[in-house]
Amino acid sequence: MKTRFAGGAAVTASFRRWTRAQDTAEVLAAAGVGAWWALTTVVLAVLAAVAWAPGASTLFGISFVDGLLCAAPMLVSGLLFSAVHRKRRHIETWGWLWLLLGVTSLHFFLAALMAMSELQGATVITSLFLFTTAFHGRLHRVTPRQPFLALGTALALVAALPLLESPEHLVLFGVIGPAALTAELYLGTFAVQHDQARAEAERLRAAVQAQLLEQQEQDVGRLSRALGEILGYHHELDSALMSAGTAADMLAVMGVQRNALARGDFEDLVKTLNDSLTQIRNMVGEIRAKGRRYVGSEPEPVELTPLLEGVRTSMGLRFPDVDIEVAVEPGQPLRALMRGGATTLRRVVENLVLNACEGDGKQGASRVRIQARVEPLSGRLEVVIADDGPGFPAALLDVPAEELYTSKPEGTGLGLYTSECLLRASGGMLYRRNAPDGGALLRLFLPREYR
Repeated sequence: MKTRFAGGAAVTASFRRWTRAQDTAEVLAAAGVGAWWALTTVVLAVLAAVAWAPGASTLFGISFVDGLLCAAPMLVSGLLFSAVHRKRRHIETWGWLWLLLGVTSLHFFLAALMAMSELQGATVITSLFLFTTAFHGRLHRVTPRQPFLALGTALALVAALPLLESPEHLVLFGVIGPAALTAELYLGTFAVQHDQARAEAERLRAAVQAQLLEQQEQDVGRLSRALGEILGYHHELDSALMSAGTAADMLAVMGVQRNALARGDFEDLVKTLNDSLTQIRNMVGEIRAKGRRYVGSEPEPVELTPLLEGVRTSMGLRFPDVDIEVAVEPGQPLRALMRGGATTLRRVVENLVLNACEGDGKQGASRVRIQARVEPLSGRLEVVIADDGPGFPAALLDVPAEELYTSKPEGTGLGLYTSECLLRASGGMLYRRNAPDGGALLRLFLPREYR
């Protein structure tokens, strides 16, 4: 009794593992009402052709009524199953048992056609039987450890044996039966291995994503503090501008008293000074507003292909001697998520392409290649900017993003710094290195919008 109980428990556990391995959505789609009505139409058309088409009686020799009787259990079971599960997203245990019986009845129908047909026609139906069993092996994840559907296929072959027309049909069954079961188990095992590999890739992707997010949170926090400090200078800037305006007014009074310049000339100079101070005040206000907006804004979707083409056009006009190429991975839309939208991302890419074209100030690149694709591991957008210029000095590769460094005599290092900061504020990353054959190589990773 204990042995029987243990054996039943093992079978039950194996059956549960088999049901958990199924892609329920794919199974329900394949067993939908529309699919079964289409299959019913095809079966009736095939039986009519086999029975009544010119020359069919010689090739197959199957009557329409006999074929329909063999197909009836399959059609009735399938149509009822699809109707019961029409609006369901989950299949209960009884539903999986029902499904096994339905697929077994389908295999029996094809095996019965092979058995009742003339030998030449049976060889034609054999290919359909092999294809069907192999397809169901992949769809229902049939493996040696969960061979429930394979057992149903074997049962269908055995049930069709009494219908054999000749001893030659028995030989055909002896060859096709093992071949069908092997194909069923092989493709089912392959599907399970593929599912496991995909799940492992998803786990790895999630781990990498978590690590990237943790680093980005630190970077965004550091950038937010830096921008907060910059925005906190507005009081000092306003005070300085107010003092400058007062000084300009006092200078006007003192200049008139000393008669150092003609009154008209002096008033023109004072007006110019006041206009300049007003312009500076407006610029500071605009920068402050943009800073507040970009720090608190949500990322906006940006079409990557037209943006890169726009950068190529604008930088090509500025550096006509530099060959700038853009290569975008075909087949799917590339939409990045960026705080500040297309304006910010365009400035980032233009800064990096500008650095490539200018090089170290003495020697610039003659060729810049921009490539964009979906990075397969993380699913993010990857933009690679490669050039044939002098590359990065070793000291620059070791400098962290929060420091400023430039190799140009009159450079500030702000271009690369602000590009890295803007990318990190949007959840992106920038990697710098030199290519093995010379030149700089930049890799941008951007968050991607999934449609």
